[in-house]
Amino acid sequence: MPEIFSPAERELLRLVLDRLVPADRGFPAAGALGISAYLERVAGTTPATRRLFVEGLRQIAIAGERIRPAGFAALTGDEQDSVLHRLERDHPAFFEALVRQTYSGYYSHPAVLALLGEDSPPQPHGHRIDPFANDLVDRVRRSAFTYRQP
Repeated sequence: MPEIFSPAERELLRLVLDRLVPADRGFPAAGALGISAYLERVAGTTPATRRLFVEGLRQIAIAGERIRPAGFAALTGDEQDSVLHRLERDHPAFFEALVRQTYSGYYSHPAVLALLGEDSPPQPHGHRIDPFANDLVDRVRRSAFTYRQP
């Protein structure tokens, strides 16, 4: 896998992930679990996704340095959260992708699945779903005005 993020970006991402999904009740924080590697794979899927993630991380770094010259790592937890709230407001496409992919990587990680008592990731590629009970829609099918057989 080609490296998408620099070492500094990886460290920044680890810190951000720990704020998005902190350790709680025996569950590890997302950054500590290594979800940044998952996000790096996601970021490498297309040039547009790569730009979105690299630019988003750059915006976090800049915002952190505006508060403290040492950057995001030197901020208090509340200050880090403030940076992320501003990012959500000012760069919603990146923030939405970051959160969605963070949760996707976190809740499909084997350690988290084991803590949840699951043996496979959630849908669309995981849990078995019982076949659909077609009789649940029989009343709709009998209505000529609202249902047409394909």
